[in-house]
Amino acid sequence: MFKRIIMTLTCLAIITTAMASDMKSKIKEWRTDEGARVLFINAPEIPMVDIVVSMDAGSFREGDQHGLAAMTATMMTLGTKEMDENAFSEALENIGSSISAGSSIATTTINIRSLTDEAVLNRTLELWSEMMASPRMDGAIFDRERAQAIDAQKARLDNPSAIAGELYQSLLFPDQLQGVTSEMLEASLKAMKIDDVKAFREAYYHATNANIVIVGALSEQEAKTISTALSAQLGKTDKTLNPIRNDAKAVKAQTVRQPFNGPQSQIMMGQVSIDRFNPDFLPLTLGNHVLGGSGLTSLLMMDIREKQGLTYGIYSYFSPTLLHGPFTIGLATKNESVEHAIEATLKETKAFIANGPMDADLERAKNNLIGSSILALSSNRGLASALLTIAQYDLPLDYYDTYPDRIRAITKEEIQKAFEKHIHPDDFTIVIVGGAAE
Repeated sequence: MFKRIIMTLTCLAIITTAMASDMKSKIKEWRTDEGARVLFINAPEIPMVDIVVSMDAGSFREGDQHGLAAMTATMMTLGTKEMDENAFSEALENIGSSISAGSSIATTTINIRSLTDEAVLNRTLELWSEMMASPRMDGAIFDRERAQAIDAQKARLDNPSAIAGELYQSLLFPDQLQGVTSEMLEASLKAMKIDDVKAFREAYYHATNANIVIVGALSEQEAKTISTALSAQLGKTDKTLNPIRNDAKAVKAQTVRQPFNGPQSQIMMGQVSIDRFNPDFLPLTLGNHVLGGSGLTSLLMMDIREKQGLTYGIYSYFSPTLLHGPFTIGLATKNESVEHAIEATLKETKAFIANGPMDADLERAKNNLIGSSILALSSNRGLASALLTIAQYDLPLDYYDTYPDRIRAITKEEIQKAFEKHIHPDDFTIVIVGGAAE
């Protein structure tokens, strides 16, 4: 059974690699007059189009007004000057289209999905244009959405996993954006006004610092016409934005316990690690897949769960973006097993760093990563996400074409060297949420 799974993954990797090996040749690229970078792929298989407008308007631009980028994105899709939120939503539903918005540390993205039927697509873009030109920004709706956001933060206090994650981030990134706590966010939201949202939109919703991705059954000329209209609607700005970077530094080893009533404890451990531009990104990603990123077959699962029975699940991951992210290991265990679980996890992690992956584990991880990566490109949304990644991190257009070969070329020694350089278990921050107060 296990051999059949490996063979299936291997065949899948080979087949899907062949399917995606010419992605670069399909990508068309240009810039609008306002400065937006546009990436387009003609995908004629289904009569739909996915459009993503990504602006440099994420939480990095908020300053101390935590939650402002997210609140602005939320308010953008809740009606226009001429249509209330229900009428706007119904107008989209009536033509089978969708417009959504969301924010991250780096960006605010607006996602548009429509049939490519001329009348439907034109109406969808008209609604987008009305939304961008004159969002309703209703004060009463803002108060409602703000209250919901505050309630969501309070609800996190009932979730030991969320508590552990927040405490862990705040310890790793003191005085950094990644370390913002629920209390800080709640205080900021309570002080926030609708005028703050309007000002943030005016300051950062521009084409000058935007990427536009279009994937669907359109000609290049049709895509250019759409991108021209989208960019013109956003307009340009002469404001120069500082690059999204931070100076996150490693913190000293620390173990912090927070009581929580329940039979289990949530454990998170790790350290400040790389950003997305680090040359060791791929060796670390591949190595982590073996260590704790591949579910039931990972080394941590096989040891801590299957062999020692200390948890139902354990995982590890890197989370690099434009900013430095953490390397994290997480698990839950019985309160009486906390010390044993931590000791065993650190021991397995140190052994992996010292010895590197076994050949069979490494081969399986390569096939898995290659197969899953290429399969992600089999839909319009997957292609749009890939193009957005290329644009955001300024990757070469053939990044996904060469990805399989670059993964295959990574050696055990490269993984071991990368982990030795970047991961130091003796310096881990360890957070334990659970058990009675001492």
